[in-house]
Amino acid sequence: MRQGMFAGAFVAVAVLATAGSAASGYKETLTLQGITFDVSETASGSATKVTIKPSGLATVNDPVTHDIDGRVVRAEVADIDANGSPEIYVFTVSRVDQAGGVVAYSTNNKKSMSEIYVPPISDDPKNSAGYAGRDESAIVENSYVTRFKLYSGSGPEARPTGKMRQLQYKLRPGEAGWKMVLDKVVEY
Repeated sequence: MRQGMFAGAFVAVAVLATAGSAASGYKETLTLQGITFDVSETASGSATKVTIKPSGLATVNDPVTHDIDGRVVRAEVADIDANGSPEIYVFTVSRVDQAGGVVAYSTNNKKSMSEIYVPPISDDPKNSAGYAGRDESAIVENSYVTRFKLYSGSGPEARPTGKMRQLQYKLRPGEAGWKMVLDKVVEY
């Protein structure tokens, strides 16, 4: 992975994270390989929903809606498994601990969409050690990448260590859909 490309992808996260807000509602239309995704966020009180409406799929173009804890910060389309069918990644940040999240779908031979399972960082005891939210995620050179500052302690006692951890995932077919599988861990 080239450092310049990596740095640019995450700089975009920081800049775009301030662009949308739950009050104004996030809206973006993204197109790749002839498939278009309209991504929108609606908020009512403390409830926020993200809707992805595809068009151009051969069989099913039904919108999908997810409840999220927080707000949408940006979206990306990619074909990280290079199978000729794009994926949509909607990056979110939670209200409480500023933890990053993602709502992701793959198109199945450009016919329909299936959700991509992205394991929460908290489900990985080894790699979540030192995690305290404020992570950044992006699609970087055919991988889904999440990076975060490492902290010692927890809660109000947590202090930054000065180190970062980066988790790189590859998209793989699962038993009943798609999933992100941890490929590489880097600390610096």
